[in-house]
Amino acid sequence: MMKRFFNVIFILLLCSNLAFSQITNTKIKAKIEVDEGVDLIAITAVAENLTESTFQSLSYKLSVIRTGSNESNNVQGGKFSLLGDQRVSLSKTQINNSENSKLIVLLLIYDENNVLVGKDRYVYGDKTENTTGNKQKKNDGVEITGIVSDETKTKFGKDFYDFFYTEFSKLKLNSPKVISVEEEIANTRTTRIRVRIDSEVLNEFISRPEEEYTKAMAEESVVKVFNYLKKIEKESKYITQY
Repeated sequence: MMKRFFNVIFILLLCSNLAFSQITNTKIKAKIEVDEGVDLIAITAVAENLTESTFQSLSYKLSVIRTGSNESNNVQGGKFSLLGDQRVSLSKTQINNSENSKLIVLLLIYDENNVLVGKDRYVYGDKTENTTGNKQKKNDGVEITGIVSDETKTKFGKDFYDFFYTEFSKLKLNSPKVISVEEEIANTRTTRIRVRIDSEVLNEFISRPEEEYTKAMAEESVVKVFNYLKKIEKESKYITQY
């Protein structure tokens, strides 16, 4: 029955850029600086305060997502602050080139209320998708399509992420919203897993070792993500129309 549900909503859902647009990079600019070498790609994540005098308490997440023959998803982040007109380097990393895989580097910056205020991404393996450098789109916003950030820490969390991502992929959604699958240690035996979009926590639960329970939580989370995205779509259309 769940599979039939996913097939139906895939047919019904038509997502537009307007429906899921979000204003970012207006006061805080996220920037991924890239130096492509023969064997390595040097990545520097940068944040810049575009205001003259406003002090900002912020946090960032830098995700390096590789798809293809060797799939991986590495996330790093932390808290930082910016003075007016200040520009800082948040993180530096080097990545191996690979012609057999596609590489997505995603930089997200949040304010102290966990609201997304800056974002940028770099894609290696599909030059038409890059938003860094001279090929940046005329619209300063960055479209992010179907990104699910893996921020799990244990096997339980990884299993949930895999189940969630499998079900989410069936929807074939085209949304600039970044979905974060997060995990934190609850005690010595369990962890707390949450699924979040921006500052909105859509599902949260204590992990269990049972596979059926993990699958059920993944399916439940996908439904909640879909309902949330569709709610935003309806609200945007209402505002546009009236």
